Amino acid sequence: MFGIKICNSIGLTVIAIGMAATSVFAEDFDSKGLLQEMSSELAGLDRFILKGDAYADARLDAGQIIEHSAMVTLHFDRDAGSIRVINRDSENTKKIYFNDGSLNVYSKAENFYAHTDIPKGVESMLDFAVNEVGIESPVLDFVSMNVADDLLHGSDEVGYLGTSLIRDKIYHHIGVRSPDVDVQIWIPTEGPKLPGKMVISSKWEGGAPRFVAFFTWDTNPEFSPDLFKFEPPEGAVEVEFLLDQQL
Repeated sequence: MFGIKICNSIGLTVIAIGMAATSVFAEDFDSKGLLQEMSSELAGLDRFILKGDAYADARLDAGQIIEHSAMVTLHFDRDAGSIRVINRDSENTKKIYFNDGSLNVYSKAENFYAHTDIPKGVESMLDFAVNEVGIESPVLDFVSMNVADDLLHGSDEVGYLGTSLIRDKIYHHIGVRSPDVDVQIWIPTEGPKLPGKMVISSKWEGGAPRFVAFFTWDTNPEFSPDLFKFEPPEGAVEVEFLLDQQL
């Protein structure tokens, strides 16, 4: 799912000295093994809340690359097969609800929503939402039972890029290169192997725009019974789904 299903913008921005360091560090750490540890950690979570500060590049008509910021929150209950994603920026709040065979997307600024029936089960509903409906939201990849397999599928190269200090915590830095997009993932050197940062960039789009997110995790949340149920706000207008919904 990574690379194609994340957001059509994935990339690895590494200066030459960083790439040179890869071969040195790779002798000490198994990059694929670390990704598998991360994947197993995520697959073992029955429910969680993932919060992220997200930054996405955009290209203006004049060619200038600018950065948009947003806050993303993912609520996930594996046993119930329910997901809620909230993407909030300074101008709008967008929400995605997956629950009991139903997919709803809501935009607060326009006060409209779209609804469709989808297959039940986390993997099947994600596949339908991404490939049939066109939903794109990078954090959705972390609910898969096989995050590492999705990340490595079609990759050309996997490299260990050393360690990084992010918000007073040390992380393993791993880069995955593919023909069209690249991914960087930061996995803690100590404690649960839950990613603390992700960078996704496009190789061939002008300016190689990037999606960057810093994550915090709550792995023992309590959810209210109606958290994943979508009720259209008063006056909301139902519209048809458009392809390539980006949240």
